Amino acid sequence: MNKESTELYPQANPGGGASSLAHKRAKRALWAELISGVTGIILSGFIFGHLILESTALFGVDFYNEVAHFMEHTLPLAQISAFVVPFLFFIHFVYAGRKIPGKLYERKRMLELGKSLKKSKRLWNQKPGQYTTLKRHFETSLWIWQVRTGMIVLALGAFHLVLAVWNIFTNMGYAAGPGLNAAVSMPRVSSGLWLLYLFLGISIVSHMSIGLYRFAVKWFADSWFNRKMAYIVFTIVFWFYLILNIAGVLALAGVLEGVLS
Repeated sequence: MNKESTELYPQANPGGGASSLAHKRAKRALWAELISGVTGIILSGFIFGHLILESTALFGVDFYNEVAHFMEHTLPLAQISAFVVPFLFFIHFVYAGRKIPGKLYERKRMLELGKSLKKSKRLWNQKPGQYTTLKRHFETSLWIWQVRTGMIVLALGAFHLVLAVWNIFTNMGYAAGPGLNAAVSMPRVSSGLWLLYLFLGISIVSHMSIGLYRFAVKWFADSWFNRKMAYIVFTIVFWFYLILNIAGVLALAGVLEGVLS
């Protein structure tokens, strides 16, 4: 076997075992993958429900308020979510954020990779002047967009969580009482935050769909749930919840409110 160490084939270090540093690093990476994946799935389930409940404004203000009252009083899920979701959001960021390029040269490398993929048709060069050519890779493009949307969700999602928790437990200084009712939510969204929520929703749906696809491929691609099936599910989830998010935001902004009533 060729012992020369190259970029694509680095020379392996001999030795190993359960007590080796490589084994410990691999074990930590595996646990980090599992924790980030499981928390991502739980948060995706919350987002699914959140977008569906948000879209009830399409059926009118009264129905939206009935659903909000049920979620806050009959079943106090909103109050529970106000504590659980930020906690899971933080844990997911800590374990999934290790993949975000933290150093300047890593960010530049990711930008160069994204530009190379965007310009390429069939082939792209891994590095300028390098003779190694690789085919355009769908999942590499997905990873780049997952990192990009993840950073957007981190910034805008944190703002939204603070605002939502504030709204759940207080009247925000102008409402008749605390709670996510239409009298509070719709004026807030229609005042200009609809653009932020639209951008945040598109980023969340994209990040969530890509994450679910990559999780399925990573852990189940060799089973009956193959890549083709994962791609079909990814496409359906992405477009369904993207349209639902846009419609829900426009309904809360007053444009499509009650259009399905």
